[in-house]
Amino acid sequence: MLIGVAGMVGAGKSTLSRALASRFGLQLALESVDEHNPWLERFYAGGPEPMQRYALRLQLHFLATRFESMRRMRGMGGSWVLDRTWYEDAEIFAHGLAEQALMSADEWALYSRLYRELLHAPAARPPRLMVYLHAPLETLLERIQRRARTKEQDVDVTYWAALHARYERWIGAFRHCPVLILDVREYDLVADPSAVEYVANRVRQRLGPELPQTELWPADLPPTGTGRNRRTLQG
Repeated sequence: MLIGVAGMVGAGKSTLSRALASRFGLQLALESVDEHNPWLERFYAGGPEPMQRYALRLQLHFLATRFESMRRMRGMGGSWVLDRTWYEDAEIFAHGLAEQALMSADEWALYSRLYRELLHAPAARPPRLMVYLHAPLETLLERIQRRARTKEQDVDVTYWAALHARYERWIGAFRHCPVLILDVREYDLVADPSAVEYVANRVRQRLGPELPQTELWPADLPPTGTGRNRRTLQG
């Protein structure tokens, strides 16, 4: 079983993914930092020309890395919580570059064709549930400012607004698997870790007996047993 966690930057995907993995005794797949991406620096070298030159190669690298991670994860077996999904890589970020004309129409058509073929691969079996973290743009901007990550502080607000709009359109048309939409204003796992019970109950209502019976253990103690329940895949 796979639970996907999706949402814009600042929505709290990683925090929620860790909390759900701990609460239900699931394995955790964190979003890859991908430090060995040879195209990222060239893409951001300055101005639209290098972006147009390297956009396709950059997104193909992300796509290949994502599906490699998914193949490894599926091969390990068991049940997982996934921080950001392959759908977002292609249908939000790569599509966004095409909308900005940083990918040509022919490049986007080629990328889309490859992506659609990869969706038939065993690694791309749809999640059992997609947990989508929704918030108004103003809330997300406040969170981005509050966590003060240097690279995020330099980003123009128009980029965040466009990304937020793409995410909201995307989830409105998402049909790959069932979706649970959570409003991030209704809980705060950073200020109150016990709020995971609110989210856990919402997930349990959708998945029921498919989830491990962690109620057998106290909420503040992780279940003992096999190491598999505590494995984490990053990248």
